[in-house]
Amino acid sequence: MPSPLLIILVHGWSVTHTDTYGGLAARLKTESDKGNLPPVEITDIWLSKYVSFRDEVKMVDLARGMEAAVQREIMPLLSGGRRFAAITHSTGGPVVREWWDRYYVQKKRDDCPMSHLVMLAPANFGSALAQLGKGRFNRLKTAITERVEVGQGVLDWLEIGSPEAVALNQRFISEYQDTSRKATPVFQFVLTGQTIDRHFYDNLVPFTGEMGSDGVVRVPSANLNSRYVRLEQENFTEGNRSIRALPLFKAEERDSPRVAFTLIPGVAHSGDEIGIMRSVRDNAYDHPTVRAIIQCLRVATQSDYTRVYHEFSAQTDEVRTRERVEEVDRAILKDRHYIHDAASMAIVRCMDDHGFPLADFDLFFTGPDDDPNRLPPGFLINAQTNKRAAATHTYYVNHDVMAGIGRITTAGGKELRPAMPRLERLGIMIDVRPKDGFVRYLPTALWAQPEHLDLLFRPNQTTIVDIVLRRVVGRGVFELEKWGPGWEPGSFKGQDEGAPI
Repeated sequence: MPSPLLIILVHGWSVTHTDTYGGLAARLKTESDKGNLPPVEITDIWLSKYVSFRDEVKMVDLARGMEAAVQREIMPLLSGGRRFAAITHSTGGPVVREWWDRYYVQKKRDDCPMSHLVMLAPANFGSALAQLGKGRFNRLKTAITERVEVGQGVLDWLEIGSPEAVALNQRFISEYQDTSRKATPVFQFVLTGQTIDRHFYDNLVPFTGEMGSDGVVRVPSANLNSRYVRLEQENFTEGNRSIRALPLFKAEERDSPRVAFTLIPGVAHSGDEIGIMRSVRDNAYDHPTVRAIIQCLRVATQSDYTRVYHEFSAQTDEVRTRERVEEVDRAILKDRHYIHDAASMAIVRCMDDHGFPLADFDLFFTGPDDDPNRLPPGFLINAQTNKRAAATHTYYVNHDVMAGIGRITTAGGKELRPAMPRLERLGIMIDVRPKDGFVRYLPTALWAQPEHLDLLFRPNQTTIVDIVLRRVVGRGVFELEKWGPGWEPGSFKGQDEGAPI
């Protein structure tokens, strides 16, 4: 008989009460008793209570605290090869990932006691809401904030494009490989929704109703399937030293290990009625979150994981089709329709070839003929600059209108949007300052090509893009003057910057 399954539930940011888990713990025990899960004993379900609402607490502190708690409470229960499964919500996903990364992956240890990581609506690449600031968060009267101190230390990590989040995700892309294939595997799953709870929508905070999100976390920000791209500016040669612009070329492209990802139908981030976690009850209702968690926890081998990966991919396609058009009934006003397109996110960091960040730049996406005016209308949903890393810009785009999509109609056949063709070519133009001086930069461009759309933007996913420009240094920054007969001292205060060296 298999050993009882040990489960740790890990809540999200700014939570102060264990009622946030709803009936999930009891429901998991019920499903185990019904034979839908491996055996689960009541004593083997653990609820986390981590503190994220104090400003001095950072993500590294939570990882350290988790390691101490696991060593103290969980490790004595693990014997004979037994391991635990973690089920997380929202920020709980990054918390557990930071713990795993710091104490096992970076130390190259292959004895992680966690076998399954099931993330519900995880803020893996952050949340657009995190940039609102403490004052705006305290003003929001929703279940998202629970009216407590926001916890600036964790909020800094959660701001999209934060150095800490980008570093963790870049390591995941470059160093993790496929953790389901390791001798001691860790099976990762991402479950998220794209439903907006209109009761929580705040007109002054449009992120709470943003397309392609669950009201708090964007689908591409939850999904761990991601990509890293490095674009470098061409170097100087004798033939182009006087040129006014140098183009970009692709120096590196790397995809993340595959992660089983699925859209859960009809769920939002929070709330008792449709929250992805909190709406779970201990009853016979066939809750879609519970159904997906069961699929995850029953995975025991790499072949099991491959099967669930493909099942989840098929379910995502079904949900996207089923939830393409949302109709909101309004008693007095005319009913309203919302189109749910697939979105993509690109986190762009601009730096020079010496590693110095370049914060003062303008970036334009371009279409055919390298024209920024030939992009489809509505392609850009939002653009943000990270407050602590001004050289990091995040672009949130409507992937479907760029990749091409058919005509969208209501259930009654009324056209909501005509068919949109695929964008023929996509490029980037960047104007960086300073443009003159002893140290300066030349404008650059990734000339528009058909393959650049798929390079930079994939549906429901995030791409980290590093753009590296050449640091142009004029010969006037350091010159030698011959001393000899007739030489007289003179000022070089007005020395010319000179040609590039």
